[in-house]
Amino acid sequence: MNTEQRDTATPELWQSLPNVAGVYLMKASDGSVIYVGKAIRLRTRVRSYFREREKSASALTSQMMRYVTEVDYIVTETEVEALILENNLIKAHQPRYNVKLKDDKRYPYLRVTTDEPFPRIHITRKAENDGTRYFGPFVHVRSTRQVLKQLTKFFPIRTCTLPLTETGNKYRVCLDYHIGRCPGPCADKMSVADYDEIVRKVCQFLSGNTDAVVKELTEQMEAAAAALDFETAAKYRDTLKDVQQAITTQNMDSVSAADEDVIGIAARTDIACVQLLRVRDGKLLEREHYYLNDADPEVLATALSAFISQYYQNAVFVPKTVVLPMPIASAELIENWLSEKRGSRVGLNVPKAGRLRKLQTLASKNAEILLTQREQNVVYSSGVEPALVELQELLGLKHPLRRIEAYDISTLGDRFAVGSMVVLEDGKPASSEYRRFKIRSVEGQNDFAMMQEVITRRFRRALADDEKFNKLPDLMLVDGGKGQLSAAQAAMKAFAASHLPNIPMIALAKRVEEIFVPGKSAAIVLREDNPTLHMIQRLRDEAHRFAVTYHRRLRQKSLSASVLDEIPNLGPKRKQALLQHFGSIEAIREASLDRLLSVKGIPRSVAENIRKHL
Repeated sequence: MNTEQRDTATPELWQSLPNVAGVYLMKASDGSVIYVGKAIRLRTRVRSYFREREKSASALTSQMMRYVTEVDYIVTETEVEALILENNLIKAHQPRYNVKLKDDKRYPYLRVTTDEPFPRIHITRKAENDGTRYFGPFVHVRSTRQVLKQLTKFFPIRTCTLPLTETGNKYRVCLDYHIGRCPGPCADKMSVADYDEIVRKVCQFLSGNTDAVVKELTEQMEAAAAALDFETAAKYRDTLKDVQQAITTQNMDSVSAADEDVIGIAARTDIACVQLLRVRDGKLLEREHYYLNDADPEVLATALSAFISQYYQNAVFVPKTVVLPMPIASAELIENWLSEKRGSRVGLNVPKAGRLRKLQTLASKNAEILLTQREQNVVYSSGVEPALVELQELLGLKHPLRRIEAYDISTLGDRFAVGSMVVLEDGKPASSEYRRFKIRSVEGQNDFAMMQEVITRRFRRALADDEKFNKLPDLMLVDGGKGQLSAAQAAMKAFAASHLPNIPMIALAKRVEEIFVPGKSAAIVLREDNPTLHMIQRLRDEAHRFAVTYHRRLRQKSLSASVLDEIPNLGPKRKQALLQHFGSIEAIREASLDRLLSVKGIPRSVAENIRKHL
């Protein structure tokens, strides 16, 4: 059985992400994490970065997106889990484009000092492996304080810092004792055994068993409302909300110093996906996923055993605990083997409940999502851009769209009119196939006639077997509306008697991004978030950029020639030297006499003529 690491590079980095809560990691070409973010919906959030890149984005985001070649992710159960996992991953990877706090501020925990005869409860931001009980981390600090306050109403546990012993405590009781929020162990008013029962209930509640408290609060709220005491009912409602909000913690952060690998698995027919969550010092820091070929879904334990043997064979580090979704054969043998590799005892754990069980369930959920994506996005593995497939289906074409050519016109009045042709091959720009045209036969501002000239010249050269134009497109894209599309159709009709195949074409209008198809009166309008629309827009914009760049070059060249040609004794070599040295006519105009003289080949008389004329 072979393991194959999943290739996360896809034509559109966001398309394969699930639209669920989680954390995304943007990576550069060398595999380094350059940004970590959280999201309620992963695909929607990551997609926004690419849309911003195409439209408007902050300078830092634009800079970052130039380096992003891969987007990885980790699915979580809730947004709160994603928030705290994001915090852990930022601290672990120190991404270049994340804001990082200098003081490394932590989320608050509730600490129960179980190392004392009469444990107390308090809020702390520093969790240590000191033998006491920590609960959290919590996200909503205000709600956490409210829960601590309300918790002492249901479970009267002390919050003071008095150093109490098992017996012989002769302190004076405080106000908390008189209002029923502390049983008074400071004055020996409760035994250690009875107090331990309170502590047990507090820990049980903070561990997630909140049903009894929530039920009591709900009953009190409903009773107050039934008695028309809406003010009291509102207080119970707010308390209930605080309790439910503050106890929302994440499964991925604990104060355990143990290192753990948590494994989840999902299978289909003859392939399985294994998800490995790497927990270090109690924090989930990264994940890996692999595919197992020839795996039988009916005997996943066999596939899992094979994966463990192969994965840890070359592993540099073996953790203290490997968490599994199910028992495997030869578990004792594998434990002994892993213990020998680690140099200390390693355990294979199949948890039934608690933190590790939640983590294991999360790992299996991630594996299931990855496997589903593999099934749904088979076009990725074949190297075909999904947007091309959708566009082919949208236009009702029988042949795949391997090559798309886009055309645009750029003018300034009736001067320097140019046309452009850019090419998309297999969903990727083919810059070596780009072509540009200087408009020759059209006078005045007539974009339709210019479009006809460009397309006519392009296919005339194809028929002449010009190697620069002998590749024919599967689809033509014209920048504009019905007018430009009609002009392109008219140009192609001239080749009806030739051996050119019938090449389909479409036009994309900028105003509302409508797609026009010959023979159809109604335009095709796609949703703004449609990947196919984005692909067409990018191709159209690239054609526009290429045309405008050529247009500006001609205009600058014409301007430079006309101004410098009027200066006496300034020949081609001297003009070239000046433009290379200063970069533009404006820079030459602003240059001092001394700076002009510093250019090789420019004598004083010529420099003075330049100053005089410019």
